[in-house]
Amino acid sequence: MGIARCEIQVVPDHTFPQSINMVMSRTLAEKLNLSHFPVWVKFGSRVAKGWIAIHSAKSPLIRISSHLARSLKLPDHLSICASYDSQSHCLRIGPLLGILINTETTMNQPVFGAMTRFLEECSLTGQERGVCVAVFTPEQMMAEGGTSKGWLFHNRKWRSRELPFPDVLYNRITSRRIERKPRLQSILRFLRMHHGVYVFNTTFLDKRQVHETLMRDPRMQNMLPETHPYHPNRIRTMLNRHGSLYLKPTNGSLGSGIIRLIKTGRFIVCQYATANGTTTRVYRKIETVITHLNRRVKGSSYLIQQGLHLVTSRGRPVDFRVLVQKNLHGNWAITSVVGRIANDQHIVSNLARGGTVRKASDVIEELDAHQSRPSISKIRSTALDVANAFEELVDGHYAELGIDLAVDKAGKVWLLEINSKPSKTDDTVINPSLSTRPSVIRLIDYTLYLTRFAQIRGPFPQPRNQPRNVAGRKRI
Repeated sequence: MGIARCEIQVVPDHTFPQSINMVMSRTLAEKLNLSHFPVWVKFGSRVAKGWIAIHSAKSPLIRISSHLARSLKLPDHLSICASYDSQSHCLRIGPLLGILINTETTMNQPVFGAMTRFLEECSLTGQERGVCVAVFTPEQMMAEGGTSKGWLFHNRKWRSRELPFPDVLYNRITSRRIERKPRLQSILRFLRMHHGVYVFNTTFLDKRQVHETLMRDPRMQNMLPETHPYHPNRIRTMLNRHGSLYLKPTNGSLGSGIIRLIKTGRFIVCQYATANGTTTRVYRKIETVITHLNRRVKGSSYLIQQGLHLVTSRGRPVDFRVLVQKNLHGNWAITSVVGRIANDQHIVSNLARGGTVRKASDVIEELDAHQSRPSISKIRSTALDVANAFEELVDGHYAELGIDLAVDKAGKVWLLEINSKPSKTDDTVINPSLSTRPSVIRLIDYTLYLTRFAQIRGPFPQPRNQPRNVAGRKRI
């Protein structure tokens, strides 16, 4: 199979000789090992017949007739990859990466909110690496006729246009309610089964299911705090055993709904997060605590989890978020490690609850005295072990995980949580001086791996009419 990078230029039909709808240089044709004509031309889910004329000039340019471009739903002025398979006589142009998000549209412009910078980085990095990046909403993913509406970032503006279904679809839906809709799930199944679309990070994770699944792995068992579905009868025994407990919503996120219990002598302290900080209540009797908890968790699915005596910085508990992603070779790799310091007014370390996010090495350096200091290498290797165990045990296709690890005062590393939708907002960027965050580069790398364009490296030619902006494979 021949692979090359190229530029796409759409030109009027009348400029082509009769029965020709594509023109490329002999140099490019040789790189592609292209010797059979006509060929099938594929972009995303669309396929059409291409009749190619070869010229002698050395150029990465492929001129395509407007009629062929319309058939393929192929945008003009793309800097992209191309590959040719001699057995199927198929010339693939791509890859087309779709990012599926839930958003609104105002005055024909999308409202991406806090995701705006991330999506622009994805598009610009894709242009540099030969990947066409489009943003789709569930409403636009109308699985009929092999096309969909999507947004492309061009000349610093998002523009809506008809596109094929993508080669790869990255699920960034941030609402469990929207993600569960039967219509959306039906579309995703259709894309996977009928168009061979790689859909990854397929769903939100359920804390209880993840815990029960990982408990089947002996390597993970010792890292998991004691955790059970909420039942009033478990409160007394677990509180006596551990001294502190956390009650967590099974499908919660951003620290919402978490309750902490602490046994201090003859009293039991109950704390939970509110919009204004932490509400604290003190009880003498466990029966009164259980009555209060039953009212708070009524109608919701909760877990009871062992509380841990975590390392601290200036008396505030610290944990670590490790972002692991699939890389250019399809393997799990560490993208970033950050330390999260809890706000002294909140019981969790989440940024949404006033926590502070900093480089892990800086946080470790400033941990309070007389407690064990974890090493960055230990945190990184543990996160990779977790990611590999997760992939072996859990159904679905995941290529990005936020893994929350904690270290107790004795130096033991614990697994707190795995998140399949780690935040992409600007306030989670530790090094804002970088024009492109590492997680974006890894996303593009994995797209190239999945679509077998990973052999292509280095800078890609820029579209002629667009200035340069400096700003294991699993199929399901």
